[in-house]
Amino acid sequence: MTSEWLQQKLSQTSFSFLDASFATVLTEFISCLLKKNQTINLTQWTSDEDIFNFHILDSLQLLPWIRMNSSKFSSILDLGTGNGFPGLPLSISLGYEHSMTLLDARRKKIQVLQACLATPRFQNIHPLWGRAENLGHQPSYREHWDLIVARAVQPFPVVLEYGIPLLKSGGYLVNWVTQAQIDLVDKSHKALQLLQSKIVEKLHYSLSSSHQPRSLVIVEKLGKTLSTYPRLHSKISNQPL
Repeated sequence: MTSEWLQQKLSQTSFSFLDASFATVLTEFISCLLKKNQTINLTQWTSDEDIFNFHILDSLQLLPWIRMNSSKFSSILDLGTGNGFPGLPLSISLGYEHSMTLLDARRKKIQVLQACLATPRFQNIHPLWGRAENLGHQPSYREHWDLIVARAVQPFPVVLEYGIPLLKSGGYLVNWVTQAQIDLVDKSHKALQLLQSKIVEKLHYSLSSSHQPRSLVIVEKLGKTLSTYPRLHSKISNQPL
């Protein structure tokens, strides 16, 4: 993928305002990621079109909402970042005034991110290896971030219990969900109540490569999280709220 190709593709979308510097920085990262993918199994999406549609374009869907509320978010966490999406494209497009932490429990993912982001142009992006249910009980991380984004495929109540304890009161968590997952979102009243949070908005969209409806579920944290949460990983997974 070249920066010229990416900029041309973006010009055909609602993200045409993203300039050449965005395309240059992002393609530099993607080139490094794909090179690492030759020896480490990181992603099944390796063609330019697949990476654009399923990683870049999907990640950028939240950008207009963040830009409208950007003064609220100085610290952002990408929960279960995987290969750096959605956090990396969002961070590059927002600029250096935001601090972006890319969290993943898989060491190899974080090691690749550390290697690919080891240049000054990524100085505000910080890969972090760890488990959310452990960090959520550490004072330096608990209720630390203004905004949490989560594109990982986990049931909505599970994402809430992993993410809300890491979020400041008054902060927001945004979960990417498919049409198949939206019904569970609507049945998550107990989890929202226990974690002192509420759904404030759902933004619906679809990708050009797929007609399947998708949504961004935006959750506001209303108050401090009880010390009970997050529970152990086994309980979160096997007995979701």
